[in-house]
Amino acid sequence: MIPFSGDFRMLSRILTSLTLVLGMAVAGAAQPAACKAVEIPVSVFSVSGDVFRGLAAEDFVGRTQKKAVGVKSLNYDDGPRRIMLVVDTNHKLSADSRRAEEEMIGSILSAARPEDSFALLPARGPGRQISFTTERPPIAKALTLPAEKSGKEPGVLDAVLAGIEEFGAPQNGDAIVVIAADLEGNHKANARMVAKALEDHHIRMFGLALGPVATKNSVAGGSMTSTTSQGLAWTTPGVGDFVYETGDEHFFDLTANSGGLVFAVMNGDPQRSYNLSDEKLLLSVRQKAKAVAKIIAAYYRVQVEPPASSHQENWDLDVNETIKKHTQPMFLLYPRVLGPC
Repeated sequence: MIPFSGDFRMLSRILTSLTLVLGMAVAGAAQPAACKAVEIPVSVFSVSGDVFRGLAAEDFVGRTQKKAVGVKSLNYDDGPRRIMLVVDTNHKLSADSRRAEEEMIGSILSAARPEDSFALLPARGPGRQISFTTERPPIAKALTLPAEKSGKEPGVLDAVLAGIEEFGAPQNGDAIVVIAADLEGNHKANARMVAKALEDHHIRMFGLALGPVATKNSVAGGSMTSTTSQGLAWTTPGVGDFVYETGDEHFFDLTANSGGLVFAVMNGDPQRSYNLSDEKLLLSVRQKAKAVAKIIAAYYRVQVEPPASSHQENWDLDVNETIKKHTQPMFLLYPRVLGPC
């Protein structure tokens, strides 16, 4: 039977309604789901390395290149720390560089709390590996002891990668401090492997460099890229300035992208003489090591809500202008890449 025209109109309206409903359902399914909040470490500190306390979520402003990054909550964390020291013991280091290493290790240990535990791995030379302990003497004496194993001496990144495995299950505030002239001489590890391992194990890497570091503005929005007398400086966002055209190319990125930093301690400027008989230089070496210890000891665990993205994005985090107007200069350390969602 052929239906009447009125039946055709009714059928047409039904089909149109179904099409709209199905179209809305498909469109809704195509919308990207909101990103879950992720926790990142954020250190807010002064030039001397003293940490600012009392900040709230609303005091921070986060952005990718085009979108806001919501800061949902934060907690101040000054709990016990596990700190792995990776120390360059290459026989080619100068006597002053070796003494600087001893001074920095001593300064870090003296600035630590009793509940903090340390481990040590030598790289590219002699020295004794020490597992995590709250006892200070074994760490302080490790570089003067003969190695327990023979064979190829691990490069600096080899030692960092091995050190990451020593941590086992992640704990809040885990950190590696690399005291080295550069990150070369590796047999297995490379910078990409180390970067992924740091991210997977939630470990921040810090550096106390005994040589020049190639420091460029490698992330959107600017970053810590050169050294002043305090070891810190900033570039204009997005400029991409090079401070050193030569020097280790990975030291800066591995530290900054993990939420840490690298200080140029010795031999960074070829036009300058570095001699630890200079009391000012000796004081600077100790101060930079103590600043690293302070920054590791306390930080904010910040929950951020990144914008939906299918790939990693560079981003910026800063304190708001009201806070800046009423305090001394603040420096922020945080992982420089977010995502993917």
